[in-house]
Amino acid sequence: MQVEEQEQKALVQWLKLKKIFHFAPMNENKQSFTNPKVAMMIENKAKSMGKVKGVSDLIVMLPNKILFIELKRKEKSKAKVSYSQNAFLSKIGQFCYAKPYVCYGAKEAIEVVEKELKNFNQ
Repeated sequence: MQVEEQEQKALVQWLKLKKIFHFAPMNENKQSFTNPKVAMMIENKAKSMGKVKGVSDLIVMLPNKILFIELKRKEKSKAKVSYSQNAFLSKIGQFCYAKPYVCYGAKEAIEVVEKELKNFNQ
């Protein structure tokens, strides 16, 4: 299991424990590893149906805000945010009800969610 995957599973487990609604837009095309031609067909169909490059790993719904969390491994030096991820997060930042975050590890993401909840409760 990849490091980022472990971090995301830990975050999802915490969100479930706290009963915070969230979801992960599964934006990867697993076919790209087995059959490039099939992968291209799937990708083109997905794009025509609204798939956007760079969509965040997790969307967290809070009472007053929607958090878009791009989750990376704890070691920042090994975790790079792609051009399309930066572009997506930049667009999200234009909406007053949405908040984009890049978090390095589940612990940092949990701190972000707790901070946003605390701001709402004040």
